Amino acid sequence: MKNIILVYLGVFLFCVKSEGQQFKGAIVSGLTLAQIDGDLLSGFNQPGLRGGLHLDSRINDRWSIAMEMAFSQSGSRRQLTDSPGAVIHKIRLNQVEVPVLVQFTEWKFKVGSGLVYQRLFNYAIKDIAGYDVTEFYSFRNNHLSFLAACTVQFNERWGMVLSWSKSINALQTDNPTLKFRSRVIGIQTIIYL
Repeated sequence: MKNIILVYLGVFLFCVKSEGQQFKGAIVSGLTLAQIDGDLLSGFNQPGLRGGLHLDSRINDRWSIAMEMAFSQSGSRRQLTDSPGAVIHKIRLNQVEVPVLVQFTEWKFKVGSGLVYQRLFNYAIKDIAGYDVTEFYSFRNNHLSFLAACTVQFNERWGMVLSWSKSINALQTDNPTLKFRSRVIGIQTIIYL
């Protein structure tokens, strides 16, 4: 994993300084609102942070391929209106994401879709009594999600991104009856270097 990060950072720094301007580097930061399907909790009630590096590779005037490496938080959290049968109060997932998108540009808008590889490096689960029950759940370290995103460019260097993603594979490894799948809405700013 460390080697992948070092290679990505090296390519990122090299491409930002490229003279052909076929590559554009950026910094992204923002918030996520997350929900996990299958935990009997409803709504996008678990806020989180997201931030990292972004790289656009222009194919032509309208099409580009984008790649990021970002830290992201997701999960779910109980609300008063949730099912009384739900035993979980809160799930927090901390992960590194590597999304790859194909984007179409029209005027000040970029619309794209693609896949996200997610590497889970930490998670915590609390039950309705507030006890840490993380040890009773086993989550996969590697996830794959579908991603759709829309970027509004306010000027050459700054824009806002609204994204939506959903897990393709189940998050849990230890329970064949519970199929936890995450859904995440992201709101972030993008600043091109």
